[in-house]
Amino acid sequence: MNAIGITLSSLNRKTKFLIVVLNDFTFALICWLVFGPPMATYIASEFSTGIFEIFIDEWKSFFFPALISIAYLYIFGFYKSLIKFFDSKDSILLSLTGSLVFGFTWSAMHVYQFNTVSTSFLSIALLQGFLLSAVFYAFLNISRDIAKYLLYPYNTNSDAKNIVIYGAGASGNELFQSILLDPSKRLLAFFDDSKNLRDRQINNIPILGSFDQLLSLKQKYSDLEVLLAIPSIATEKRREIISKLEQIKVAVRTVPSFHELIADQKKMTDIQNLSLDDLLPRARVAKDLVENAKHKTLFVSGAGGSIGSEIVRQLLENNPKEIILFDVSEYNLFNVERACIAVKESKNLDTKIIPILGDIKDSSNLNYLFLKFPVDCIYHAAAYKHVPLVEDINNITVACENNIIGTYNLALQAIEHKIKSFVMISTDKAVRPSNVMGASKRMAEIVIQSLNTSQAFTKFSMVRFGNVINSSGSVIPLFVDQIAKGGPVTVTHKNVTRYFMTIPEASNLVLQAAQMSEGGEVFILDMGEQLKIYDLAKKLIHLSGRNITTEMGGDGIEIIEVGLRPGEKMYEELLISGDQLPTNNPKIFKSMESFPPFETIESSLQALKTAMMVNDYNQIIEILKKNVEGYNP
Repeated sequence: MNAIGITLSSLNRKTKFLIVVLNDFTFALICWLVFGPPMATYIASEFSTGIFEIFIDEWKSFFFPALISIAYLYIFGFYKSLIKFFDSKDSILLSLTGSLVFGFTWSAMHVYQFNTVSTSFLSIALLQGFLLSAVFYAFLNISRDIAKYLLYPYNTNSDAKNIVIYGAGASGNELFQSILLDPSKRLLAFFDDSKNLRDRQINNIPILGSFDQLLSLKQKYSDLEVLLAIPSIATEKRREIISKLEQIKVAVRTVPSFHELIADQKKMTDIQNLSLDDLLPRARVAKDLVENAKHKTLFVSGAGGSIGSEIVRQLLENNPKEIILFDVSEYNLFNVERACIAVKESKNLDTKIIPILGDIKDSSNLNYLFLKFPVDCIYHAAAYKHVPLVEDINNITVACENNIIGTYNLALQAIEHKIKSFVMISTDKAVRPSNVMGASKRMAEIVIQSLNTSQAFTKFSMVRFGNVINSSGSVIPLFVDQIAKGGPVTVTHKNVTRYFMTIPEASNLVLQAAQMSEGGEVFILDMGEQLKIYDLAKKLIHLSGRNITTEMGGDGIEIIEVGLRPGEKMYEELLISGDQLPTNNPKIFKSMESFPPFETIESSLQALKTAMMVNDYNQIIEILKKNVEGYNP
């Protein structure tokens, strides 16, 4: 963009409007002077009468037609879009009719002024009016073309990435403005399936209306990238669009969602990768507020983790009295505290944010905290959950000590300090587990279930769900990283399936389940259908604009099977035994699963502690096998 274009673009809309109107008035004056009465009178007087004198005598025949024409254009919205939408059919039609209004209003005034109705005079007046209209129309179009050249020069950089904007509405045009300033991008077309926009142009950029046209562009430009500028579209419609783009194997990115824009988290021009929940074959779970949180003190263990931090964020939106952020990691605690402060300031909340470094295995520290802070509810998200790492014999003791003994310590403190509610975050890997991680989480569930029956005040419950997208250790960020590096993409087995849910969805359902608890329930989240990890890998490759090496053409990425990891299952389950009972939330079910009495569990916990003291991982596994149904490594 040149200096003039930059200067003009920086002006506010009111100033731009005045400049455009003044421009049109000026061109109307030039048309009238050259092709109207002034020039005719000037020539007829053999150039003896000055143009200025003629203008003084006949200014009314210019001013009123010009004023009426400009007013007509203004009333019918010609100046709403100023320059950038001038190529639309509506704008061109308005410029034509406005020019005709100018020319033939002059004709009418000219006939009235001379009070002559002869055929020849009328013919000349109409012909001159038509000439004025034609020249004024030409000037309107030429002036807009010059303005577009100054403001929106086409990117001729041969190395620029070829872009299509999906959505020709306000969001698409705002994105268009930012692309014009970026020499690394070249806009080839808009795409919009609206019949009203089909075959139109915006700033000489065509608006495509069919996926066949988009496929043709992809075949011509292998680096083609589609930017989704449809922030407020319904989730199902958005997923349908993404599915069609996947078939074309075109790279897809997006502007922020409507919710992100409302929350002031993003700007429209912030181009980002697809939100990975777009890949889920189901509707997004609606988000609900947590009731009666405003005057409560809430404690979140593992507050800096992927699930814990989202639980904290959603709790914070409900403006509780206090939130205690508890985490063993200084780095994670710092990050979640900083995020909480940002949310608190942006939403003007009163919540007191209390970051605490600590370990759930440290009973004395927990006791001190609960004496100091009268906690109403505990959300227990602290856990070691990476299956292969926990499966390693060097990590079994530490992981089980954290997941089982740590949970036991925290639960005992909840009972001692009469904390009303305790919600444990569990996993589908606890169901007939094939790995130490799952077995340790099921053992922790049993501890919680048995403690619930040993007292009457604290309501203990568990929430069990599958994989969450973008959590730490999740497979999807790994795939994205592998694709960015050119592959290969590694999967353990072509037939491995998993449940998936977004972190915000899972966290909100956890909070909703907590409100339903009467004590002892295992809440199960509706995760939808299981997805093949292999199919997910293919989808991500295609939406990056790449092919798979087994497919014809293009730059291919290979998918390699590396075999099941230690402790990994082919598929996951959510229910161990009993019936899956409905709740008042259709996305949440509950089950009252069987468990041994507390005395039995207490004995097993003592045995675990003894084995952990000498790092006897074989004995730890034997204790898990004895207590956890289905665990047989």
